[in-house]
Amino acid sequence: MEKGINVSKYLKEHEAYIKALLAAQDGPFDWQGLKLFHKTRIEFLQHERLIHLLVTLAVAILLFIALNIAVNRPVVEMAAIIALLLILLVPYIYHYFVLENGVQRWYKLYDEIEKRTGEGK
Repeated sequence: MEKGINVSKYLKEHEAYIKALLAAQDGPFDWQGLKLFHKTRIEFLQHERLIHLLVTLAVAILLFIALNIAVNRPVVEMAAIIALLLILLVPYIYHYFVLENGVQRWYKLYDEIEKRTGEGK
């Protein structure tokens, strides 16, 4: 069974690849092809980012509902549910943070590629 990808590693590897091409290529190069390739990767991450935002929000909403129930009708079982939701929420927030910052860096790389195509500002 294949494991899921390490998003942080994926972000860094792709970013390093694009930066290396930007640094090494001064002459003729297929900048349009690179632009399309990079844009496709950005779209993949935008989809991933949206899904993780929705999941993170859902877990956070469930946590607040559980906290509200625990305040109004304290039961021992709610403590376990709250602990579980907190344990889930922290990694979700971190993962979303990594995705968001990675996509923002990739936007800047996209702008740099656009400059090389002559379309950028």
